[in-house]
Amino acid sequence: MIKEVIKNWPGKVVIDDEEMSAEEASSRIDFKTLQTIKSISLLTSNSKAIKSNSDAIQTRSDNEVTITVKAYMTKCATPEFDFMAKWNNNIPMPLCTMTGYAEKETPGMVYMKLHGLAKRTITCMCCGRELTNPISRQYGIGPICLEKVGIARDIEDVDGIINDLVNTTWEGWIIKSAIISKEGDKK
Repeated sequence: MIKEVIKNWPGKVVIDDEEMSAEEASSRIDFKTLQTIKSISLLTSNSKAIKSNSDAIQTRSDNEVTITVKAYMTKCATPEFDFMAKWNNNIPMPLCTMTGYAEKETPGMVYMKLHGLAKRTITCMCCGRELTNPISRQYGIGPICLEKVGIARDIEDVDGIINDLVNTTWEGWIIKSAIISKEGDKK
C-alpha cells in the first residue's frame, strides 16, 4: 500500500533523511526494507514535508493479543464523539475485551481484526460491570449484554454462549489511548 502511494506521489520523497524521486523511492521499498526504515517524508511542491513514521505502516503481526478497551469504543458516534462514524462506519466494537491481530498502525490508532472470547471473569467483557450471576462468570458476559451483542440464548447454555462469543467478530480502528490492557503481545 505505501509503495503505491509513494509511486504515485507528484513530488520528492525523503527516506531516512535521503531525498529522492518518487520513482526511486518506490523501487527501494519492499517488505524487508520497510521493516528497517525509520521515517518517510513526502514533499509537496512547496517543499513542506508530510511526515510518516515507518511504524505507521505495518503488516499483520503474527501474535494474537487480547485487548480491553474503554467503554466508549463499544458505542456508536455522538455529536460530541464522532470517531466511530469517521473511522469505522459507525460500527462500534461489540465487546470491550476481544482478541485478534493488529493489521496496521499509526502513531495514535491501531487497526485490528478481532473476535470474541470466553473466559472466567467477575467483570463483564462487554460493559465492564461486575457479574453477579455465577453462570455468567463462567463465560464473562451478563444476560443484558448477551442480548446487546445479539446472542439470544438462555444464560445457562454455557457451550452455546461460548461458541457464539468466539464467533463474534469485528475489525476497525481503535484509539490507542482507549486500550486499557493488552495481553499476549511479545514486543
